[in-house]
Amino acid sequence: MAVKAENYDQQLETISPIICTNSKQKARINDRSDLSRTGVTTKSEENYVMMESFQSASQPSTVTHPDSTWQNKIKTFVASSRQEILNDDDFNQNLKRALEAINAGIQPVRIAEGSSGSYFVRDINYQNIAIFKPKDEEPFAPQNPKWPKYFQRMLCFCCFGRACLIPNNGYISETAASLVDEKLQLHIVPKTRIVKLASPAFYYKDKSRFNNKELKGKDGSYQVLFLNGYVSASDIIPRWKKRGGLCPLTAVEVERFKYLFQKLCVLDYVIRNTDRHMGNWLIKYEPEKILELAAIDNGLAFPVKHPETSSRLRQFPFAWAQLSWANYSHKSLFDLQPWNEELRTNLLQLLTPQFVQSLCDDIATLFKYDRDVNRFLKYSQLRVFRGQIWNLRLALIMRESPAEMVKRPQVLVSRRYRHNPPDNDWNRAFRVKSADFSKRACC
Repeated sequence: MAVKAENYDQQLETISPIICTNSKQKARINDRSDLSRTGVTTKSEENYVMMESFQSASQPSTVTHPDSTWQNKIKTFVASSRQEILNDDDFNQNLKRALEAINAGIQPVRIAEGSSGSYFVRDINYQNIAIFKPKDEEPFAPQNPKWPKYFQRMLCFCCFGRACLIPNNGYISETAASLVDEKLQLHIVPKTRIVKLASPAFYYKDKSRFNNKELKGKDGSYQVLFLNGYVSASDIIPRWKKRGGLCPLTAVEVERFKYLFQKLCVLDYVIRNTDRHMGNWLIKYEPEKILELAAIDNGLAFPVKHPETSSRLRQFPFAWAQLSWANYSHKSLFDLQPWNEELRTNLLQLLTPQFVQSLCDDIATLFKYDRDVNRFLKYSQLRVFRGQIWNLRLALIMRESPAEMVKRPQVLVSRRYRHNPPDNDWNRAFRVKSADFSKRACC
């Protein structure tokens, strides 16, 4: 059965003819769907969603082949069988260079750092042009080639994974972060799309790479590499803090860095990145010449629930919130101005209910690509995502600093409308619900 609903709020209605066998069961499931849309949750509904969540780990999704509308939209995020992305010549040219190199025997090189199987993809001249992260080599995937994760899975399974995230969904998260970056006009995430690559450099558990068998292509995120001259923030920020505690940047550079840093704060907050630390955002700096910032490693984002509500000990706070750059009380840096005014104005103009609906539609389209994930989990991801946008907008209106923004109460936001927002009134368009802290586990 083709699923024609274009967003996950509507898709809740399509589940009933798939899993029900009689009219009474259909009525009960439809009632549950209505309750989920209105934000009212009964005990039986919670048990039902929990049951579906556990089943999704071992059973394929109930979603069958998507319709033609989905097929057309997904081509802008996922490479086709011809290894092309729709309307993106620059990306296609980069991917073409990578395929030519692989066919010529110049294979990707595994990156030693990190907990996943990730690879530098090279061109015919042995230059690194992209980073490829296969789905089945992610930190908690069974074919992860890094031994520390294997031992963690075997010996410390109680703390294995992150309760708020969908396992082995990092390649989707990387691509979705790039999509959000483009839609919000931040332009700090290297362009990332989903492609399917095969190479003997990748890890194949069945040893097919040694048996002259045709290698199976692996789905994964493909991030175009433009990071020449960039270094991690953990290397450069400490140097800026030297010289008696005074920032060595000029006044113009301070404002420029504030602008870029706050873009990073916006991106991480909206996608609720659970893995942002000083080592995975990069800075390119030449005094009085160049100052740029790049946000990489966005694979542990888009949680199904707020991390603060899922664990008492592992809440994954934003590391940048502790920096003086995130708090406008540091007079020598910000002169009591919490936000770059250009960034603040642009975001407030963008963030309308219509824009949020369009953005959620695009993300929902991308999330559909992984058919192994239960649709209720995807619906939950969008509720958290909308909640973060809701809080971001209020923080911008109230002129709260990024450090103050992250202290806002966690909320879940669902739609009040059926197809499109009736107007620009956020309270009429969305229903806000406080996050539930009553079911937190220890880890």
